[in-house]
Amino acid sequence: MVERLYTIKEAKKLLGVTTWTIQQWDRQGKIRCVRTVGGRRRIPESEIRRILGLKEERAVVGYARVSSATQKDDLERQKQLILSYARKRGYGDIKILADIGSGLNEKRKSFLKLLEMVSEKKVSKVIVAYEDRLTRFGFETLRRLFLTFGTEIEVITHEEKTLHEELVEDLITIVSQLHEELVEDLITIVSHFAGKLYGMRSHKYEEVVEGVKQLVAE
Repeated sequence: MVERLYTIKEAKKLLGVTTWTIQQWDRQGKIRCVRTVGGRRRIPESEIRRILGLKEERAVVGYARVSSATQKDDLERQKQLILSYARKRGYGDIKILADIGSGLNEKRKSFLKLLEMVSEKKVSKVIVAYEDRLTRFGFETLRRLFLTFGTEIEVITHEEKTLHEELVEDLITIVSQLHEELVEDLITIVSHFAGKLYGMRSHKYEEVVEGVKQLVAE
């Protein structure tokens, strides 16, 4: 398999240095650069790994997501697309993480697992079918964050996936989160005033608070 070559722009992000530093390293023999026909520097992946001190093999991870269980067929299509993409590029065996849930939900189980693996520098690449599979907003911020750990995000297609069901699911998530916050605030306010009126340990206090909880739960 032909080794991947990085541009200086890509390499400096992965290494956390400036263009000038890489040019100096090349002149001083501290980094091996390959020249293109046009004379531009390209840095082999093995050099990036050597400088980052990546002694153990880092995994290539695919991430797939759909909003609801009714979209399981789409979830499977994403997985197959990722596997095909990785196979064509010679990435070998890859691990696929998947979630069923809104892209606005930051507590997705597999998404949190991915963040943990990236932060521990166990991942070299993350492959997704679409940008919004990882997150509905802030994709570029997430990409830059991953780069600080030496992890690249590869997007198979840059078409924006805007299914009606997906957008509805996100809207429901927002409303649900707001509802939960308002309910918590209401219970806190009622508890405060009921405590002042009847005393925190009185039977009447417990009766009022429990009544409010049952009311908002309906």
